[in-house]
Amino acid sequence: MRARLPEIEKAILVRVRSLTEPDEDEDPAYLVGMRGAVSAAVAYGIEGIEKGLERPAEAPPATVSQARRAAREGISLEIVLRRYTAGCKVLEDFVLAESTDVPGAVLREVIADQGLEIDRLMAKVAAEHEDELSWTARSSTQREAARIVGFVQGDMPVAPLDFDFDFDLWHVGAIFRGRDAERATRWLADRFGYRLLCAARDEETVWAWLSSPRQTAAEDVGRLLVENMPDELTVAIGESRSGVEGWRLTHREARMALQVMLCRPRRLTRGQDVVLLAGILTNETLVRSLLDNYLAPLEGNRSFNVSLLDTLRAYFAVGGNAAAAAATLGVTRHTVQRRIRAIEQILGRPIHACYSELVVALQLVDLIDDK
Repeated sequence: MRARLPEIEKAILVRVRSLTEPDEDEDPAYLVGMRGAVSAAVAYGIEGIEKGLERPAEAPPATVSQARRAAREGISLEIVLRRYTAGCKVLEDFVLAESTDVPGAVLREVIADQGLEIDRLMAKVAAEHEDELSWTARSSTQREAARIVGFVQGDMPVAPLDFDFDFDLWHVGAIFRGRDAERATRWLADRFGYRLLCAARDEETVWAWLSSPRQTAAEDVGRLLVENMPDELTVAIGESRSGVEGWRLTHREARMALQVMLCRPRRLTRGQDVVLLAGILTNETLVRSLLDNYLAPLEGNRSFNVSLLDTLRAYFAVGGNAAAAAATLGVTRHTVQRRIRAIEQILGRPIHACYSELVVALQLVDLIDDK
């Protein structure tokens, strides 16, 4: 079972995501938390098989955090528990598949113990979800954050006039990540004279809008933030836009940037720079297709004692100039040309016919390697 952990986790993620319709407004940080919770729950389940009911009953911290995050995101307890039930069924299927040589009585005992462990875990998840809802209802800060989230997503009966904020200003949407993110966000806004609207999403994530009467290029705002924010902070930003719809759009652009930033941490990630990559990351089928169709054949090829992918990276980095790529790689132009011809033969098409697909596939594999 431990040897098949990546396969098990992937199967559970696919199953739990299938229980609800894809939501383009789903928070990337929530999706990352879901992956962490699935990984922790699977490890919890396998440890239960090894140690039985003697194992301490504490729920993994990642599952607790994700239960509270789900409550803040407005995801119902019913959906949360349905996902756990579905994940447990997938895990049980893997247990049965690996137990062909296990005596029936032993297997029944393992399954029964697993059922008790899962009941404990789900009870803890439910309690944390309900506790977070109760705390949010009592906290004025969390109520305000919930109103902002509802308004930006358009799923709450809140109007612009309900906020002490001028939506006709120019806004740059930003998502800050890191320790003391909310305090740092407020300090930055005060120091540089931005009007601020912000919502803390969890202990280290803040949605923010830095607004002013005059339009400021997102590039300039990003440079200002990076030069002045604490080292432990990272930020994803959208473009400078005005009005209510601009306020929403710049936030969605920041969310796209966050999708990439969570895979490849940088001090600053700008939505405009990663829009295509972020869109593809949300589609697991498209990701798998690009990697399998364009990179897998090249990775498995042994015609050269070098990485064909590195040759492609160098070739694309200089706009398809073989001589410049050769200088980067420390080989001759003819060597690069031979490798490019080999790549075209392996793929069964000329480079120019699948240029964009190869560029994006390389970016994807680099993101995955960074994670």
